[in-house]
Amino acid sequence: MDNRQQGRRQALRVLGAGALAASPVVSVRAQARDEVVLASVMPLSGFLAQVGEELNRGVELAVDAINAKGLQIGSRTYQVKLRTFDDRSDAVTEARLAERAATAEKANFLIAGAGGVLAKAVIPVAQRMRIPVMAQWSNLDGVFEAQQGAPFLFGGMPPFSRAYDSIWEMLARLDKPKVRTVAMISSRDELGVFFSKKLPDQLAKAGLQHVHNELFPPGTQDYGSVIERCAQHKPDILLLNCYKPQIIGIFKHMQAVKYYPPSVIFQGPTRLVESLGSDTSGAFVPSFWAEGGTTYKDPYIGTSADFTKAYRAKFKNSPPDFIAARGAANVVTYALVAARANTVSDQQALLNGFRSFDGETFFSPVKFDASGLNTKGEVFASQFQGGAMQIVHPDAVKQAAPVHPFPLWKPS
Repeated sequence: MDNRQQGRRQALRVLGAGALAASPVVSVRAQARDEVVLASVMPLSGFLAQVGEELNRGVELAVDAINAKGLQIGSRTYQVKLRTFDDRSDAVTEARLAERAATAEKANFLIAGAGGVLAKAVIPVAQRMRIPVMAQWSNLDGVFEAQQGAPFLFGGMPPFSRAYDSIWEMLARLDKPKVRTVAMISSRDELGVFFSKKLPDQLAKAGLQHVHNELFPPGTQDYGSVIERCAQHKPDILLLNCYKPQIIGIFKHMQAVKYYPPSVIFQGPTRLVESLGSDTSGAFVPSFWAEGGTTYKDPYIGTSADFTKAYRAKFKNSPPDFIAARGAANVVTYALVAARANTVSDQQALLNGFRSFDGETFFSPVKFDASGLNTKGEVFASQFQGGAMQIVHPDAVKQAAPVHPFPLWKPS
């Protein structure tokens, strides 16, 4: 399907009545005058499709919530018209759709870039068009550092270099057995190359020891040799620092050869249990949202508990991880910035609003640094337990005690 066919088939969603409340009835003339167009470019197909589906759920919930109350800008109340575009997990398509949204679609707000490669494709578009863009789900320092001092892309999560800090802190305290040595398996891409340089120093600060990085070519299916080379270093802790399809491929090979170290860490959590089953129980995952465990609040969603309630009402199950909440928080952040900037159309004022914003959503506190990343964002250590993610560190938001060691590990 080409982009023109895809564009014709994209659902033009004016999301009013939804999970949270009913929207007011407005005339056709008022609706045309008092609406703001939100373009959401995300991977609804391709490599990152399941991440995109969860992000889209969160975006829809946030638009429901904002339209239920109305987006108040000065003396005017706006409804949000959502236009959703599938980037097919492709960077070239990502850039083309982001530019189309800003020009032909005349979007007031633009959210795009899920993952480092797609976010990297958005930055030059935003810079050329001189518009702010909220990242869907991206926080890789190496991508954002390219815009140091003049950010146009803004990420609502903390820098990725902090993603495992809470996990390292927790693992360093565990015993029976003590775990000290760490090996990482990652793709030789933006994510893997960047983090392989950061990992040794981060581990040393936590009292852990780095023993090996295994970087595989993007697109490979040969994970057996990758695991074999990594296992030769006998790590206590194995970090799978890659995207979901790669994690699935690596872990299935681990299942086949029955290789399990005392601790296993996954970079991303989205629907891994569906693909890998109960063997995921005991694996640690970084999380950027404490479901029901914080008091952060915004005027649209409310609290994290309110978001979970709305998600359950609309989708008939609980959020499987933080991804949908991140999608919703992106929309809420844009709404808060627009309200403070007192405009939905002045892109320079919106850009200045992002650069100076200091507030909070139901997801977390938000303040963007000179590279566009959220310096106030939080990171927690979570673990798969009984098919669900549970926060196991720090104590202030802990939902369960950590299971240690990895249940399938057997002492040699």
